[in-house]
Amino acid sequence: MKLAWIAVVAAAGCFRSAAQAPDVPVGNQDRTEAQYKADIIQAARGFYSGKEVLKTTEVGKQLKRASCQLALPAASTTHLTAREACVTARHSHLRIGWSYLCNKCSKWHVSLAGGYWLTAGGAAATCFHVVEPSRELKEGCLVAVDDAAKVFPVVEVLAASRENDVCIVRVAGNGFAPLALNTDVHPGDTAYCYSDPLGNRDYFSAGIVNRFYRSAGSRSSGSRAAAGAGPMRLNVSTDWAPGSSGSAVLDECGNVIGHVANISTPHEETTSKTEDAKVAKPAPIVFHEAVSAQDVLRLIRTPK
Repeated sequence: MKLAWIAVVAAAGCFRSAAQAPDVPVGNQDRTEAQYKADIIQAARGFYSGKEVLKTTEVGKQLKRASCQLALPAASTTHLTAREACVTARHSHLRIGWSYLCNKCSKWHVSLAGGYWLTAGGAAATCFHVVEPSRELKEGCLVAVDDAAKVFPVVEVLAASRENDVCIVRVAGNGFAPLALNTDVHPGDTAYCYSDPLGNRDYFSAGIVNRFYRSAGSRSSGSRAAAGAGPMRLNVSTDWAPGSSGSAVLDECGNVIGHVANISTPHEETTSKTEDAKVAKPAPIVFHEAVSAQDVLRLIRTPK
């Protein structure tokens, strides 16, 4: 009887150790993340010696491009299960950012956020603030990494908008898995996101669209329903954090309804004069802000 119980426990342990379905990535940050970054840096330094890769000196010029022409896939109307949406998001997700030599040391670093394929031929979208070079970059180049950890050089900025926080780039290569853009969205619709919050890769989250709004700095036309009054933003209940910027937000059919922009918390006024201002209070709510697919489409001209 005792031996039978041990066999049952052992079998249960084996089942748990392989609880994920086939083709599911399993994170192991402690042992593999450092090697993952080292491989990206090594590949990027190989690109850096070539002529095609996009370096810091050229990015500033190309970020002024206001539009590009792309043939986009049509939006899907086939509803997906959450598992199917996760697989779709994963295969269309890329990590994009800088491999760079900083101005504080002699070492190369890598700083990646998210993005998503718009065409099979290498056009991809992300945030403007992901691509814009920071002051700490002494020299470097833009790279993209697919879900199989293959590293590609980013060779061109096709179009960008600082105001809308959108940047469309061209990555060397083809045969990628593009996502369609969908602007037929309503509060209450499903919102999925596959991203890498705080370096935790392959994080999938589900929520809903909470609301649409225009940021305080956008141009106002005096009407809540105005369509051309500046950047449109979405609040969703889907989880993300720093490192998720540029990652696609998907609907229940696997179409892009926007991409991750930032998170914010409201400033709560102190209600008591005797309250210690140094005591940290939990945020009453965290707002997850996404750029709308509408504002991505503003940068794209479709072939006639």
